[in-house]
Amino acid sequence: MIISGKVKIIKKPKDYYKIKDEVIVIAKNTTPDIVVVINKVLAIITEVDNKLCHAAIIAREYGKPLIMGQINATKKYKDGDTISINIISKIIC
Repeated sequence: MIISGKVKIIKKPKDYYKIKDEVIVIAKNTTPDIVVVINKVLAIITEVDNKLCHAAIIAREYGKPLIMGQINATKKYKDGDTISINIISKIIC
C-alpha cells in the first residue's frame, strides 16, 4: 500500500493543534496530544526506534502506519513537503 500526503513536522505538543488537513506526521516521538487529531493522521514517522515508545502504541491502537528510526527526519523534511510511503502490511501474532 502506498500512502502519499503532505508532511507536518511536530517539534512540540502544541504543533498537533495546527493540523487542519490529512497529513503524515514526522516527529522525534509522539505525545498524547496526537489523539486530538489522530483521524487526520495518514501515517507517523519518528526518529525514535523503540517497540514500546508512544508512537508504537498509538500506531497499533489506532491502526496507523508507522515508520520508526528515521534519523534526522525532522530536519530532512519541512511542513508541506509531499512524500509517499510504501507500507507493507504485516500481521504479527
